[in-house]
Amino acid sequence: MKKIYLLFFLVIAGIGLRAQTISVVANPGTSGNIVLGASNYHASESIYTNTELGANFLTPATSIQRVNFFLNIEGVPTTVPNFRIYMRNVPAATTTFTSGIYTTVGYTLVYDGVFNAVIGTTGIAGVTLTTPFARTAGTNLQVLIERLDNVVHAGNSFFAAVGNSGDVAATSSRRYNGVAAPVSGATSLTATVFRPAIQFVRTLPIDASLTDLIDPNISCFNTPQTIQVEITNAGTNNIAVGAAAVTLKVRGPNTYTGTRNNTSVILPGASQLVSFTGINLNNGGSSIDTAIVVLAGDGSASNDSIITTTLTASTLGAVISTYPLLEDAETTFPVFGYIQLVAGANQLWALQTGNYTNADQTVPLVPRAPGTRFYLFDSYSGAGSSGFISRLFSNCIKMPSTLGGNPPPVTTMSFWMSQDSLFSNILSPNYSPDSLYVTVSTDKGLTWTRLLPGFGRIDPTLLVPTWRQRVVNLSAFNGQTIQIGFEGVSKFGNAFGLDDINISFSGLAPVSLLNFDARRSGSVNNLNWSTSQEVNSSKFIVERSNDGRSFAEIGRIAAAGNSSATRNYNFVDASPVKGINYYRLRMVDIDNSYGFSAVKNVKNLGAADMVIAPNPVQQNMKFVIDAEKAERAIMVITDLSGKRIYNGTLNVQSGTNNFSVPVNQFAKGSYIVRIQLADQTIVRHFNKL
Repeated sequence: MKKIYLLFFLVIAGIGLRAQTISVVANPGTSGNIVLGASNYHASESIYTNTELGANFLTPATSIQRVNFFLNIEGVPTTVPNFRIYMRNVPAATTTFTSGIYTTVGYTLVYDGVFNAVIGTTGIAGVTLTTPFARTAGTNLQVLIERLDNVVHAGNSFFAAVGNSGDVAATSSRRYNGVAAPVSGATSLTATVFRPAIQFVRTLPIDASLTDLIDPNISCFNTPQTIQVEITNAGTNNIAVGAAAVTLKVRGPNTYTGTRNNTSVILPGASQLVSFTGINLNNGGSSIDTAIVVLAGDGSASNDSIITTTLTASTLGAVISTYPLLEDAETTFPVFGYIQLVAGANQLWALQTGNYTNADQTVPLVPRAPGTRFYLFDSYSGAGSSGFISRLFSNCIKMPSTLGGNPPPVTTMSFWMSQDSLFSNILSPNYSPDSLYVTVSTDKGLTWTRLLPGFGRIDPTLLVPTWRQRVVNLSAFNGQTIQIGFEGVSKFGNAFGLDDINISFSGLAPVSLLNFDARRSGSVNNLNWSTSQEVNSSKFIVERSNDGRSFAEIGRIAAAGNSSATRNYNFVDASPVKGINYYRLRMVDIDNSYGFSAVKNVKNLGAADMVIAPNPVQQNMKFVIDAEKAERAIMVITDLSGKRIYNGTLNVQSGTNNFSVPVNQFAKGSYIVRIQLADQTIVRHFNKL
């Protein structure tokens, strides 16, 4: 079952002195070589600290009676004979292992039998101990697992508690996987940070436990919803039909109270979902859900209740004049405020304040100016995160209606994504870099559709992390209420950033816009647009921005009013700012209603630009440099490893310069061209056929 969380959250955990269940899940990860291993035989030792276990299981009456493991992927075969678990108390100072010989001396054999590695509904698989084990106060617990069935158990993946709660880098486990049976006192175990996530349980004859509260996906609701509560039989006796009564209370902007009973017998270790239907969650905001189970003779009260939050998303864009919708990750989060784990052990989206670096990304990823924060997809954050997918997603968005006209109105979403060249030299042909997909849900977040193609992170021409703008056309969803999600896909390569998301609509104005274009001409920028039809149009307000977010008026052009013929318009920006100039048209009706055109941009860098064409190159690399002043330039061509292949000088004149460099002697492959000017370096990439 997928769980949904708020982007920003606080977790408060408490361990009571009479707790029946203690889960050690610090620093989540996954591994296919723990608990069962992936070869014929397996043996492993792990240390669980007194801090993690608390003052629990300290007497024979409160001893550990069951051990559970958390399955991520179920392998084959699932029935595992000759499975043993040993336990012993070790001093609190003993928290790590070194690689070395293992032995069963000093251990108590607490289980010897069959382990059923079936993922089930809870994702938990375990065994009831044949010999309950009591801890010694103030000590750590050392657990030894042996699997001696001489069978390859392929495809299993278990959740790991990496290191320990005090040190993620602690080598808290050591293990052996091999084709020969491990021998106590002879077989060597290799130290590792990956120890099994584990659950220690003291069972009672009668014990009902609430193990999950399943809320609807975060969305805007306008029909009754269903919330499910999961009852697990944590005792050793059956729970009879109707014997467990669950009461659910919803408080906050939405309210509900109801009681339901289990509808079938619940066997020891099994679970059942109790459904509460007809719940009104239409009011936006956070509702607090509390569930309590009552079972006659229940010996433990510590696991009888569960609490969570149901989130009802806002509906944005209900009035067309609210467009564009902007999200800059700076203060409030009007559009994108939620995350959802899609695949893997943990979500990787975070809100980053200031620069981001890690051991490989030594040149920092800097927030996109003028902001100080951005959304970070940190695929570097945990070993084994390859294949993890997390979705950053929005409130509900009521898309503008299709108003007709020729051409039809257009809704677009632009966003900025960081790019760099990290790992571009070592990626194998079958290894994809970290990537981003825009996804859309039209059914309240139940299903999501990727809008292809996705956006790769790697750009071999970039020497440092750089922000690039991407644009997606959303016009196919006009007239619908949707949610938009950014799916980050991790290949454990590195991190990338997301910022300045802008959802805009070009079709509200009483104008059918045929085209809109912005081009540089010397020191000025020419803006040209045409209309095929105008109805009660008043004026065009030309707006400019230097960051693609905040626009200001720089001029006005009177509109035709009413016209069914093609009309051409022109505006000259005589004083563009240095850098990239972004332009849009505000198309205003006589009643002052308005709509926006798509955003166009023009580079006015006060320096040169360069285009290589055609690319790939066969004999001669032909390129054009557009410069604003005459100067002498140094040209260097390297391969992707940085080896210099060619260098020379260029006499660059003001305006358009055509150059050609023979590359027929170059080997087939990819190359980087650097043009060094007095105050600028231009970097481009080309392929040699």
